[in-house]
Amino acid sequence: MNTDDGAATLRVPKARSTTAGSAAPLRVLSLTGGGYRGLFTAQALVGLCKAARRRGALHVSIDVFAGTSIGGLMSCALAVGVIPHRVLDAIDAHGPRVFEAKRFATVRRTFFGTLYDGDNLAKAIDECLGGHASTRLKDIEHGLVVPAIDWVGGRVEIYLSAYFGKSRASNATLKEVCLATSAAPTYFDPSYVNGAPMLDGGLAANNPDTLALMEIVRRFPAILPRVEMLSIGTAGAEKVRAPKRANRSGIGWAPDLAIFMMDVQERTAAAQSKRLLVDRYLRVNHPGAPSKAFQQMDAANDDTRKHLMQAGRDVAAAAYKTSGAFIERFLSADRRKGGSAAVTPDPSPRLR
Repeated sequence: MNTDDGAATLRVPKARSTTAGSAAPLRVLSLTGGGYRGLFTAQALVGLCKAARRRGALHVSIDVFAGTSIGGLMSCALAVGVIPHRVLDAIDAHGPRVFEAKRFATVRRTFFGTLYDGDNLAKAIDECLGGHASTRLKDIEHGLVVPAIDWVGGRVEIYLSAYFGKSRASNATLKEVCLATSAAPTYFDPSYVNGAPMLDGGLAANNPDTLALMEIVRRFPAILPRVEMLSIGTAGAEKVRAPKRANRSGIGWAPDLAIFMMDVQERTAAAQSKRLLVDRYLRVNHPGAPSKAFQQMDAANDDTRKHLMQAGRDVAAAAYKTSGAFIERFLSADRRKGGSAAVTPDPSPRLR
């Protein structure tokens, strides 16, 4: 049997449980993109862990980490054992440096090229990854799904870890993947992976929920009834728009069109995932508010920090109040509780 790229394979490995006889859930943490608003995402995750009294690294509880842009950076860090609070601290410390305030930012982005220095982003990635920047995805056993856009081919490039099979695992380093999925046009220059210019994955899959599900089912065809997903947004996609604002000129659409398209994709992916997983899916997000903190991706200052951090705490508390049992089960470090156990690829035979 041949794969799409011509590589031979014996068969698709079956999922197995580390506990004999148990119907183990496969748990997926999916993190949306959104620039500096990722501070909200990180704070919401920390808040959920605090409410569930969950300390330490999450890769002992969660099988697959999926993320786009800033969500991709967080997912890469979490997949190699960086604790959520350290991820939050890194974003909090580096955000204002990465998104350094610029005068006439919109004009500069429109007419004078990219706005921000990629070196500051690279430094933030190094600190967030905690010494794992040079680790290659092909050497990571936990599930990792991170999209970017191949500019030349005009297609989504999905970076996968070894969890999805050696033949499909990427040889790129975590740092390369983080730079690629974060290279938002007009904000940062393209990032090159194996000589190819890559752009922000948010152009096609700002919310990677359905992308992750597709890759999981491709790897484990019968696993869908056992998949559980916690999806965390970056605040804002749930907002409702005034009907009269739909009538605009071309120039009037320019500032908001890209964000609107990303919001639509984000909500669509969440709705589709909910239909597939029903009560095994939980989406945690904030509806947004008339504030730069929720309307822009690069407003990094004391005021937006305060709004995003508080919003993250608020939604975590609200989610735990309504879905505490799901959250505690999902984040539990003891996978034996309730007959749970991590789902790992069958070691024999492996995909070639």
